[in-house]
Amino acid sequence: MSTTVIDGRISEILKQIAELPDSFEISADQNLRADLDIDSLKLIDVVVQVEAALDIELGDEFSRDLVTVGDLQRHVSEQISG
Repeated sequence: MSTTVIDGRISEILKQIAELPDSFEISADQNLRADLDIDSLKLIDVVVQVEAALDIELGDEFSRDLVTVGDLQRHVSEQISG
């Protein structure tokens, strides 16, 4: 699965959970909390939906280290590539 597909799917999930318009641009440097208003409960939802959409297991511990969209994208890409 390409990085573009992964990043696109993550962006769709973030927009849905943060209730952002489709036209909103998600970028790797955006802060999940400050820029997208993803609190800890919404982050759990993000993790669950990303796991389901991409058929991967992210685990609970990694979410504590997520600050930016790029952090999430990198971790997901690492899990997929093994």
